[in-house]
Amino acid sequence: MKRLMRAILLLWLTACGAALAQEAPPCPCPEPPPPPDPLWFGKVNFSFLSTSGNTDTTSIGGAAELNYNPKPWLITLKGGYLYSQTDGIVTAESSFASLRANRDITARFYVFAGGGYLRNTFSGIDSLWSIDGGAGYKLFDGPTQFLKAEGGAGWSSETDIFPFPIGNVTRDYANIRAALNYKWQFTKSAAFTNDFTYLLDLDDTKNYFIGNKAAITVDMSKIFALQASWTLLWRNQPVPGFGHTDTATAVGIVAAF
Repeated sequence: MKRLMRAILLLWLTACGAALAQEAPPCPCPEPPPPPDPLWFGKVNFSFLSTSGNTDTTSIGGAAELNYNPKPWLITLKGGYLYSQTDGIVTAESSFASLRANRDITARFYVFAGGGYLRNTFSGIDSLWSIDGGAGYKLFDGPTQFLKAEGGAGWSSETDIFPFPIGNVTRDYANIRAALNYKWQFTKSAAFTNDFTYLLDLDDTKNYFIGNKAAITVDMSKIFALQASWTLLWRNQPVPGFGHTDTATAVGIVAAF
C-alpha cells in the first residue's frame, strides 16, 4: 500500500512539474519596444566673448532650431545671428533663416523642398533669398557614423552692396545646390559634425558660394552641452571691395529640448 501511495505521489509531482514547465515563458524574455521618437524637438545655442585692455572686443552669437516630425515628414525651422565689434567698430554682422520639409521615400532615400535667407554685410551680401527642391540619400546611417548627400535646383534673389555711387544691386537667377552632412558620434557624450553646402548661379557660373560649418559638441547633461564651431563662407566672385572668405569661430552652450 505504501509503495502504491509513493508511486501515485511521484506521478502527481511529475505531472505538476511538466505543467509548470509548459506554462513558464520562453527565455530569454523579449525586450520591451523602444520609446517612440518625439514629435517636437530642437535646440538653442548661445556664445559670448568679451575682452578688454589694449583691445576691447565683444562678440555675440546665437542660433535656434525647431523640428516637427510626423513621420514620414520632417519639418525644420532654423535661424541665427552673429555680431562682433572691436574698439567700438563693428567688424562682423550676419544673420540667416531657413524653413525646410523632408519626406522619407525609403529608409535611406528622401525628397525635400525649402527656402532660406542670408545677410552678411561684411561679405558684401545685403540679402540672399533662395528656394529649392531636390533629393537626398543617407550613405551611412549609424550607429556612430552618419553621412547624407543632397542635390537640388531652385531660384535665388541676391542683393549685393556695391561701392558708392552704384549702391545695392539685385539679381535673380536659377541655382543648383549640393550638400554633404556628416556626423561622428565618437563617444556616448561627444560628437563631431560637418555641414558642407555649395550654391551655383546658373546665369553666371563664376558666381558660386561654398559654406562649411564644423563643430564638436560635448554633453554636460541630458539638456546642456558645450560646443566649439568654425564656420566658413567663401565666394568665388566677391563684390568689389570685399574678399573671398568670411569665417567665424564660436564657443558656447547648447540647450536641447
